[in-house]
Amino acid sequence: MLVRSDLADGVLVLTVEGPLLDADVATLCVSVSRALTEPVRGVVLDLGAVDEVNDVARCALQELAHLSSGWPRAALVVASGPTGLDLDGGVVLPDRAQALAHVDDRQERPRAVMSLDAGLASAAQARAAVAACSDRLGLDELSDDVVLVVSEMVTNAVRHAVPPVRLEIEAGEDAVVVAVCDGSPQSPVAREADLDAEGGRGMLLVDLLSDDHGVRAQPPGKAVWAMLLRRRSRV
Repeated sequence: MLVRSDLADGVLVLTVEGPLLDADVATLCVSVSRALTEPVRGVVLDLGAVDEVNDVARCALQELAHLSSGWPRAALVVASGPTGLDLDGGVVLPDRAQALAHVDDRQERPRAVMSLDAGLASAAQARAAVAACSDRLGLDELSDDVVLVVSEMVTNAVRHAVPPVRLEIEAGEDAVVVAVCDGSPQSPVAREADLDAEGGRGMLLVDLLSDDHGVRAQPPGKAVWAMLLRRRSRV
């Protein structure tokens, strides 16, 4: 088995060639698992040049399919080619082109998307937007924390990134996800602020208030996201 990796438009493509047998499973699992931790839009596992997949490899691919949780994290899409795989819970398409076309697919959940001014008033604009859509999205007990996280993320984007800036809030049954998109591919960095500094703690606060956060490619820029879980005791 040979695995080649290519990055195209924020998507990491892993192309596998040759038979996929027992001895190849460990290498494949490591390659895909690492790819899913990258700040990319998604991962395409292209099996179009694979001429054989045995039962052990099929089980491994099934487990890999369940590692992929999709937006805002990277999603795994398999291009099965002649192997004709059927992965329960995994996205399998006939070829690489279709896999690339569907890498951004996501579940239909209540969401709000808004463009923000690239200025000092953008954080206040974002806070007002969250308040306006709180009831419609059912933010409930998370509303105050969402407002704080949005404010810090938008402020950071306006200070350090490149316009345009867009805010997105997606509400699911178990969690609320906030994403701030901008035109810069540079990831934000949490820095230690001086005790008397007026700023510099934005991403540290996001880290404190959210249950998970990260960055995904959104060419030509990025999306910085934070996830806040529902139904838990919040400190």
